[in-house]
Amino acid sequence: MKQHLQIIATLVAQKSHADEVRNLLTPAVKDFRAEPGCLGYVLMEDRKHAGRFMTYETWEDEAALKAHMHSPTMEKLGPLLKELLDGEIKQDFLTVLAQA
Repeated sequence: MKQHLQIIATLVAQKSHADEVRNLLTPAVKDFRAEPGCLGYVLMEDRKHAGRFMTYETWEDEAALKAHMHSPTMEKLGPLLKELLDGEIKQDFLTVLAQA
């Protein structure tokens, strides 16, 4: 069985920029979901820590993820987020062990 890429990315906004990051990421999800090889893309925000965002992403393969990272939406968001985030984006690559 082919293993798709499962990724959880964590982005932490600088305290004074949480709204800006939220307003950038939320509409981008629609674009990400429409990209070839995107099997799922969910944006979440930590209930206890406003401005701490996480994405749960499923990609067909490495090529799809690579294309996503260079998509027009990511090319536009990258420089903007760099100025608004508190540190780098953290990506965790996961393996599904069980699924209902």
